[in-house]
Amino acid sequence: MNSKVKLSSARLSLFVMILLLAGFLTSCIFSSDDNGLEAWAYDRGLPNNYLVQTVNVKGLKVSSVKAQLDSSPTSANHYAVLGHQSNLTHDLYFDFAFRADTAFVNKFQNSDTSGAFLVLYWLDSLYTNKKVPKDSLKFEDDLDLNLSWVIQDLSRKKKTLDSLASISDSSWLASLDQWKSDNSADTTYSVKIAKADSSIRFQMPTAFVKDLKKIKGTAHVQLRMSSPKAKRVYHFFGVSGDDGNSPPILALYSDSSSYISPTPMHMANVVKNEEDCKECAILHGGVLDSIEVELEPEPILKALAEFYGDEFPYEKGDKNDVRQMVVHAELTMARDDASGQNEFGLPIQVVVGSYVDSAGNLVRRMESYRLNNELILDKGHQNIVFHDGDSLTVQLTSGMRNFINKASDGRNMKFMMRIGYPFLQEKDTTYNNYKTDDGDTSYTFLKFFDYARYDFTKSLESEMSLKLWLASKRGGK
Repeated sequence: MNSKVKLSSARLSLFVMILLLAGFLTSCIFSSDDNGLEAWAYDRGLPNNYLVQTVNVKGLKVSSVKAQLDSSPTSANHYAVLGHQSNLTHDLYFDFAFRADTAFVNKFQNSDTSGAFLVLYWLDSLYTNKKVPKDSLKFEDDLDLNLSWVIQDLSRKKKTLDSLASISDSSWLASLDQWKSDNSADTTYSVKIAKADSSIRFQMPTAFVKDLKKIKGTAHVQLRMSSPKAKRVYHFFGVSGDDGNSPPILALYSDSSSYISPTPMHMANVVKNEEDCKECAILHGGVLDSIEVELEPEPILKALAEFYGDEFPYEKGDKNDVRQMVVHAELTMARDDASGQNEFGLPIQVVVGSYVDSAGNLVRRMESYRLNNELILDKGHQNIVFHDGDSLTVQLTSGMRNFINKASDGRNMKFMMRIGYPFLQEKDTTYNNYKTDDGDTSYTFLKFFDYARYDFTKSLESEMSLKLWLASKRGGK
């Protein structure tokens, strides 16, 4: 269904009109009441010699889909996860360097009671968060853990603690692609989350202690923890010890003496993908996961040509069709939450980015999000999964604006989807945190990712609908 709204008279350049609309447009553009839109523009002194039009394209299909998971190591300096969830295994890496005093080293090397343990502190800001549904995080498990390590004695080498500490996070993360352990061991721990337990203690294997006893000077210890058979992911604090909590501790002991190493210099998470369908359009939360989608251009161009009744795409001049500007664009697809998995039981945001021209190159630009207040209050935000309803609507304004302007070169409309943060208030029309009248903070999103899984394969195989809001400069109007 097509509709036209004519805005009253005063002349202003299209460029200024675009800036004003882009900067001040609110949920009024979604109103089906044409008079409402006209009154909104009049109140803001916007130009009224252009047409604001809506065009609906139904039966739209996807021409290509590419799902990709970046398995490169990522920093775990703030938050760290360990375990298995949603067909992904999350390994945890540590980088320690320390030099214990000679007296303790002698005791450690010569005592049969010497040992070592690693302490990780639970991410209590998550596990005690009142906004996470009750009982969604309580558990008591047996955790099968694989530990592997590289231990280097740097006492006779030029490298010092200072030189190790100067290695950047990015350099260390890159080195993990070639990381190979010198030794490993499997063990099982009883894992329990309780309010009284702020941490979990991993007793290091005998083989690890034996290798560590060989160190006479500066010890460089790199450690990997993996649990591919875990029932879930476990959340810990990283190097920073965020929220005033302690970072991980590697402690050595011998008889009545003990030594606690400094904070790890680096921590990392490495994800292993166990999905067995390379053609499936699957998104995972909490990782660098994305789906690239290309839409068939012909139905969009045909609908615009029929609507305007003239040449489209524009083939003259510099081939940039600037007779209209996309004020807003929404793509709606079917969805089915039944095949999805999420940890916290909360709705989850879907974020999108479009591929647009910039300085002669095609770049990905994240789409801004505009609010449809009336619809949000009635049915909730439309760009979330794991909530009521059977459709997902994403906004592609920047991408559609670029696509229509450059349509003459035969390109497809290309965009990217990712899973964002869990949604706490799906019917709140403020899309960020804010202060209430009582001075309390109202949170829109949980600040921790849900390591969820969502299969968009069927959604992207089904027909979609596209709605465009256009500000047009045609026919001398």
